[in-house]
Amino acid sequence: MFALMGPVMVSTWVQPINLVINSRFGSRLYDGGGVAVLEYSTNLYLVIAGTFVLSVTNVIFPRLSRMAAGERQGELEDTLRMSLHGTLFFVLPMVSGLMLLSRPMISFLYGGGQFDGQSVALTSSALTWLSLGMVGYAVQNILSRAYFARQKGLAPLVAGACSIGANLALCAVLVEPLGIVGLALSSAASSAVYALLLLIRMQREHVVNRALMLDLGKMLLSALLMAAAVWAVRGGLGQYLPGGKLGELILMGACVLAGALVYFIAAA
Repeated sequence: MFALMGPVMVSTWVQPINLVINSRFGSRLYDGGGVAVLEYSTNLYLVIAGTFVLSVTNVIFPRLSRMAAGERQGELEDTLRMSLHGTLFFVLPMVSGLMLLSRPMISFLYGGGQFDGQSVALTSSALTWLSLGMVGYAVQNILSRAYFARQKGLAPLVAGACSIGANLALCAVLVEPLGIVGLALSSAASSAVYALLLLIRMQREHVVNRALMLDLGKMLLSALLMAAAVWAVRGGLGQYLPGGKLGELILMGACVLAGALVYFIAAA
């Protein structure tokens, strides 16, 4: 238990540590307002991504542990592959939808009072690019549970440390030319680094096979078709809706309904 505590803590702390790093760089932007922008966008991102992804990982972790204890390697790999497949099937359209609807969502939830148009624009920009990290966030959480189930903590420890280092380096490079977008991209890239490092090590067991890659391509194509539908509905319907919260709510509801319909039809 004590041997695994260190890697588990690093894995758990990657997101908060990266947020501290990003906030440190964000304090240089907009007279310190970059910290609030990151906090609002990250909180919403974690509510959307974290609730779904952690629900999946909490369900599969006991099952993976039983399989690892029973040395049922084939079943463990199948479960891991199925979990990645099922999670990404929902995460990819969530990324597309969040990128396209971040502005009306931020305006609906936070807009008003001191949270003016500039605040909405900055926070929605951060959320748009943060959402790119949702795929890496999902994959890293699933794969890290597989390592911990087999009591192998070194790979998540190294991957988590590399993820934090990548985020720090990218923040230093991107904050000056891109501002808050650079910090959001740094966070998304660090999630991808974490996931890729875990996957490279895990790929010795051929977790990602040809069938999974083919299905991922189909999911991506379906998500792109969904994004086109959401973009069309948002552009065509927006001009006919009333202003204020009611209009934003109707717009988001119509876009989500159209996007879900197109995605599931395309996937089928």
